[in-house]
Amino acid sequence: MAKIRIEIQITLLALIIAGAVIASGYLVYKSLSEIVGSVHQAALPDNRLLVIKDVEAGLAEVENNVRLYILSNDAQTTNKQFMVLKNSVYSNLRKLNSLNPLGIQDRPLVDSVITIAHEKLENWNDILQLYESTKGAQPAFNEIYSKLAEKQKIDTIETERPKKGFFRSIFGTDKTEIDTTYIQRDLETDEIRKEIERLESEFQLQGQQFNILESQYIERNLRLSEILNSIVVRIENNLSEKLVEKTLEADQLAAETYKRLAAFSITAVVLLLLVLFLLYSYLRKSRRYERMLKSAKAEAETFAKAKEQFAANVSHEIRTPINAIYGLSEQILQKEMTKSTREQMIVLSKSALHLKNIVNDTLDFSKIQANKLKFDSIHFSPSETFDEIIAIQRSEARAKGLELKYEVKNIMPDALLGDPLRLKQILLNLISNSIKFTESGYILLKIDTVKKTSGKLLLKMMLEDTGIGISEDDQKIIFDEFVQAENSSKKIYKGSGLGLSIVKKLVELQEGIISVESIIGQGTKLFVDIPYKVGDPGKIKGHEPLNLNIPESFKNLSVLVADDEEFNRFLLKGIFEKWGVRYCEVDNGNAVVSSALERDFDLVLMDLNMPGKNGVDATKAILEKKAWMKIVAITASNDKTDLESCIEAGMLDVLIKPFSEASLFEKIVESLNNESEDNQSAKGKILDTIDINLEELKRLTNND
Repeated sequence: MAKIRIEIQITLLALIIAGAVIASGYLVYKSLSEIVGSVHQAALPDNRLLVIKDVEAGLAEVENNVRLYILSNDAQTTNKQFMVLKNSVYSNLRKLNSLNPLGIQDRPLVDSVITIAHEKLENWNDILQLYESTKGAQPAFNEIYSKLAEKQKIDTIETERPKKGFFRSIFGTDKTEIDTTYIQRDLETDEIRKEIERLESEFQLQGQQFNILESQYIERNLRLSEILNSIVVRIENNLSEKLVEKTLEADQLAAETYKRLAAFSITAVVLLLLVLFLLYSYLRKSRRYERMLKSAKAEAETFAKAKEQFAANVSHEIRTPINAIYGLSEQILQKEMTKSTREQMIVLSKSALHLKNIVNDTLDFSKIQANKLKFDSIHFSPSETFDEIIAIQRSEARAKGLELKYEVKNIMPDALLGDPLRLKQILLNLISNSIKFTESGYILLKIDTVKKTSGKLLLKMMLEDTGIGISEDDQKIIFDEFVQAENSSKKIYKGSGLGLSIVKKLVELQEGIISVESIIGQGTKLFVDIPYKVGDPGKIKGHEPLNLNIPESFKNLSVLVADDEEFNRFLLKGIFEKWGVRYCEVDNGNAVVSSALERDFDLVLMDLNMPGKNGVDATKAILEKKAWMKIVAITASNDKTDLESCIEAGMLDVLIKPFSEASLFEKIVESLNNESEDNQSAKGKILDTIDINLEELKRLTNND
């Protein structure tokens, strides 16, 4: 079962923690909201109970009003107050009926309160009517009392007469005066007595009835009051119970909230501990893997250095015999020999050249893999470069009966800034491959230039051939390392398998692009785009064809050859003997130091890898005593570090093996820097002829 990646584990745990936080937060929020709601509900005043209390108070005021009427017998004032109080009670009852009860069980109690309040109001109204009905006996008694008064009363008769007297006639306002006459009446006493007895009997009967009714009304009022009080108490108890229930519910919610918080805290802690454990485990594994990676990296670096050193050593060891074979074959071909021998020597020379190209490809590949390949940035003429490439490959194309064509679409710039040697290496490899895989037809190189927005010039190259073509599957791998093509007959074309891989790397390292289009049996098109900066034509270094006309002054030279390989010394001796140069040879570092200090030599050719002292140490020892002595290194290594160490030690220049006779002549001329007329002429012709230069450039190609 595959293990879940640490990122997924931590993400899942983080999501679980987030979900737990959200769920716990929601539950806690819900519980707290319920608690707050309960507390808020409990804190609100119970309007229903307050209205009931108002109803009770109103009924008590009605009762007091009726009792006041009984005591004061002030019917007019009491009746007005009674109506006001009764209307107030009715208003509170309507208000009470409109309020929503807290519970379904409270509705009947509220209805009972309303019913009892109505009954009490009716009861006090009946009591009031009862007391008002007792006022009918009083007129009867007043009538009897008036009759008793009439029995004693004398009737009065008034008559008018004129006033007398002087002053009364002048100042008086009344002109007449009243004359009163009293008359006494007799009433029947028996009738009055009977009336009184009748009234007393009637009043006594009404009193008995009044007492009975009053006691009934009072008892009813007391009973209704008790019922009302009990209902109010029940309502208050219900409210108290509900408050207690709310309190208990709030306590339960609080306890549940505490439990949820505790569970959340424990869960969060456990999950966090789990995350920490995973992180700790991951970090521990990461450290272990890091140590393993460091160890593997160190081993890889050691292996890479060993591989690089091995490649350098092998290249040195291989180049040494190659140098001898290539140089000697070059020297032998300049001599007279039979046709058969010349053909054999030509095969030998080409084989040496082929082996040299394979070694160069291997070394270039090693440099690319180690990111040690450097590019020059010099001004060069693209037209001359392409002409030189075509000149190199034309003879090979003609040998196979192929036509090598070259077209330029737009005007070629006079100069570009870049590495012309790598451009030649790219095109020579591609053209060489096209020639190798084309049996008949032509090979066309098209050149075009396009200006880029960055200010650079895009050099677009298209190489077309009528060769065997490349299958779609092979098109995907032809730029891979150690891939060799084959045709439909399964014929494998020989080579190192590194040519196109090196070409692709060289193009990409120059920020270029390479692609391929091909159809089996019809041919192949290769597209190469490389950006270059526009160069300065005035900064292009010119060169003239070199004719190896050895100056007479060379016969006066004295050269010390230091090389532990007999093949190399043999090659150099043959060249110097042909030139007439005097020489002395040694095979180790200690011997070269001794010889250089004992005699004065015009030039020392120093191999870098020798027993005793190496070339760098030997150079330092010589220059310490004879600082004027000229020393040139001869080495198979083209490592930048080795070359820099040679210059730092005081050497004038470096000659890379394998070298041609022309290259050797060039280095000697540059190093000696003779001021004689003959040597000035030789110095002016320091570079190779086209033929020789073309041969030197061919080492960059795969002639496989």
